[in-house]
This record gives sequence, structure tokens and C-alpha cells, in this order.
Amino acid sequence: MARIAVTGSNGTIGVPLCRDLDAHGHDVVRIDRSQADVVADVRDLEALEQAFTGCQTVIHLAGVVAVEASWEDVYSINIGGTYNAFEAARRAGCKRVIFASSNHAVGRYEVEGKPAIYEPASGVIVRTDAPIRPDSLYGVWKAFGENLGRYYSDAHGLQVACVRIGSITKEDDPKHPSVRESSGWLGLTDEQKFARYAATWMSQRDFARLVRAVLDRDVRYAIVYGVGDNATRFWDLEPGRAIYGFWPLDGTK
Repeated sequence: MARIAVTGSNGTIGVPLCRDLDAHGHDVVRIDRSQADVVADVRDLEALEQAFTGCQTVIHLAGVVAVEASWEDVYSINIGGTYNAFEAARRAGCKRVIFASSNHAVGRYEVEGKPAIYEPASGVIVRTDAPIRPDSLYGVWKAFGENLGRYYSDAHGLQVACVRIGSITKEDDPKHPSVRESSGWLGLTDEQKFARYAATWMSQRDFARLVRAVLDRDVRYAIVYGVGDNATRFWDLEPGRAIYGFWPLDGTK
């Protein structure tokens, strides 16, 4: 099985993903700022290059995960750290980078369509080839990462998969009471927040399945959505099936 480096391994997504990769026989190198196989900051290019040496794939999850993140954090940690991850992967001779992008790269469609976009038969499906429309500086970072991945794929031959993640939670439950504390930037009622999560949720096991589907195919560059098979989803799942043979097992009805 493959040797895989995971940045942000102690995060909400990183912990269950690493556990799944372990269970499927992969040699996982956990990289985080504390309590990891490699304790490193993504702002340290040399440390990342050393950590990635011998790895076939890099999964880049690390960053300040906050839609309302300041420019200082977006610039220094998120944008700078993403450049370092791609460049370190290139220098270390890695084959592939899986970049944890986000729905926020196209989040303006949701901002302008809420709350009707969360309703059944809203008529809105945002495709992967829709024009980039970030809803925040956080979304600008994700759009930057997708374009940086395109460059590293075209110029340096890296295989790059950008996964526009919806809502993956520690509780792994779109009906958990903590949903009331989410989506503050959208100005939604509690009822609308739960409707949003019913549309945007992805289970931890489906995200891990999607990652493994990417690992199983040689694809030069792709953007796919990381969202469950939800009845009210408004992002297009078809590219994941067409490119990687992936379709989620979990979803809300």
C-alpha cells in the first residue's frame, strides 16, 4: 500500500481520515503542529519537504478553517502553507496531491440563493465548471489552491485532485444540536441552519471513500464536490462518479 502524508492530521477531517487509511493498510505520515508523527508548521517549506520524502501522495488539510478568517491568517498560513505543500510535494518527488478545497470557492451562489437553495427542487445545481465565486477571503484561499494545483499539474506533472468539501463534522451527524452554532456568516435561523446541513453534509466515511477512490486512479487534474447523496444538495456529484468512480453511500432525505 501507499505511503501517504496528511497535513492537519489532528483536525476534524484529518483524524477519521487517517484512521480509515490506517485500516486499509496505508502507511500514513501524520503532520500537524502537535501530537503527530511529524510536528511541523505548514509555513516551514523545508520541514514539509523532509516529511513528504518517500510519500506517494500528500493530502493537504491544514489551515485556518474559518470562513471569517482574517487576511493575515489567510495569507500567511492558508495561502503560504498551500504553496509550501505543493512545492514540497514537487521537491520530494510525490506523485499526487489531494487538496482539501471547499464549497466556499463558489460560495457566493449559496449566499445569493439562501434560504430557498436549501429547499427540495430549488432548481440550483452548481457544477464544477461554474465560474469561481468565493464568498470570503477563506473562499479566495480555496480558489487559489485549486488554481495552484492546476499549475503544478500542468507545469510539473503532479496529479492533483481538488475536493470541494461541504459540511463534515466531528459529530458526523447533520441533525446534531451543534448545527445551531454553525453558518454564522449566512444569518440563518436555526431551522434554516438544519436545512442547510441537510443539503451540504458529507459523512466521514464517505470522505474517506472519496480519498481512496482518488488514490485508485491516475487522473492528471480534477475538481469534485465532497457532499453526501442528499435530497436537497445543490452541488454536482456526477464528476466524482465519472472521474473517480465514486458515489456517496450516505445522505439525508
